[in-house]
Amino acid sequence: MSKSITTNSIYNFLLKVFRLIVPVLVGPYIQRLFDKELYGVFNDATTWLDFALIFGVFGIYTYGVREVAGVRDNAEKCRKLYTSLFVIGLCTNTIVLAAYTGIVWFSVDSLYRAIYLVLGVKVFANIFMVEWLNEAIENYRFITIKTVVVRLIYVVGIFTLIHQPDDVVKYCLLIVATDILNNLVSFVYVTRKIPLTFSGLEIRKHIPSLISILLISNVNLLYTQLDRMMLGQVDKVSVTIYKTPMDVTYMIGNLLASIVLVAVPRLAYYSAGDRREDFMSLLNKSYRSFMLVVFPACTGIACLAPEIMWIYGGGKYDESIPVLVIFAIRTMESAVYTICANQVLYVLHQEKFLVRVLLACGLLNALLDGIFFLNGLFTPVIAITTTLASEIVLMALIFWYIRGHLHLKLYFFDRVNFRYIGLSLIFLPVTLGIRALGWGDIVTSLLSVPVCMLIYFGALLLLKDETMLFLTGKMLGKLPGFRKK
Repeated sequence: MSKSITTNSIYNFLLKVFRLIVPVLVGPYIQRLFDKELYGVFNDATTWLDFALIFGVFGIYTYGVREVAGVRDNAEKCRKLYTSLFVIGLCTNTIVLAAYTGIVWFSVDSLYRAIYLVLGVKVFANIFMVEWLNEAIENYRFITIKTVVVRLIYVVGIFTLIHQPDDVVKYCLLIVATDILNNLVSFVYVTRKIPLTFSGLEIRKHIPSLISILLISNVNLLYTQLDRMMLGQVDKVSVTIYKTPMDVTYMIGNLLASIVLVAVPRLAYYSAGDRREDFMSLLNKSYRSFMLVVFPACTGIACLAPEIMWIYGGGKYDESIPVLVIFAIRTMESAVYTICANQVLYVLHQEKFLVRVLLACGLLNALLDGIFFLNGLFTPVIAITTTLASEIVLMALIFWYIRGHLHLKLYFFDRVNFRYIGLSLIFLPVTLGIRALGWGDIVTSLLSVPVCMLIYFGALLLLKDETMLFLTGKMLGKLPGFRKK
């Protein structure tokens, strides 16, 4: 293997940082500019678009990363697999685009129909989404450079073209255009390296596994996707109150996930080669590294929730503050799920179990949502609380299965994780003290983050935390002055 996991992690981390900076720049501008009701319609449209994209993707992204990683040393098998999955994606996205367009045309008010239809073009763009192949062959350098360039074009477009409270359709056009550009560049690049070959296609072979992953995606609709759909029936503004904290925590979660998700292709490679010792060593390093950064990041978001929501909405969406606090807590659970699902259950082909437990706990969430909805008590806070409760049950079942049936030593409640949580809780008095100085939301945020980081990481170094020392050594090793001769 010529590509270093650490180098891949750095590229992927830089990419996620950039993807975090863009919404931080654009998000507050858009939310403060757009009409509150109209922006609620936009968020409702993205909710239904996300639903359509799940069927368009058809599980190809997750399945493709795993399967290509197992055959990437065989050029012929890789070409056949790539072509087969591309053809399947072409068919599924075409069908979904036709269905989505028809449903929107006959069910959405003509006043807002253009928003839903323009966003629907993202399904067409999804035909050329082949980033999974770049990930499988660990080509993170190309992914990073290409995405940074495209997203810069997007940012320039936002501040150049979007100026009025009713520029929502124009905003949708810009989103779709940059999405098409991003996917087409990857498609051309990948196809030049691994040409499509339409001889000996194996379509049927992949369908059962893709359906399993599709079911997992559908089952996930019973969680935050269901919350947003039901809130849309309460009022459109409630969708924004729920979705804004979700987007904030998802940005942070995706940034942190970059530390570990680059290991998925390598884990699949080790699993396919029956290299259990290497598999467990990499899994444990990824898990510890993830937990080390997840706990302080999520605690920091919860502590700074009032400041974050003021920066985003300028006081228009203060109802989102408690929602953001609960989402921050949920992100800790989601981080553990990321490890268990992507690095263990997917890699070890345990999708059937994952479908069953996701369905069971998703139905629990749907039941709880339904009870509150029918009694007129369904709010964004209630929605995320029921989801969090259902997902805690989900994680308990997943850990039981991993330890009891797969016989892997993976724990949540252990000494190291309690150390990370305990040090993170110090952020609460620190942020309260800085907020009490009365220097404003921006200064409070800018001062709290470095102070809390210094306390947390400094304490870990003083305690000689093994994972902290490992990561510090790896990062320093990439700097010219610290490289070994």
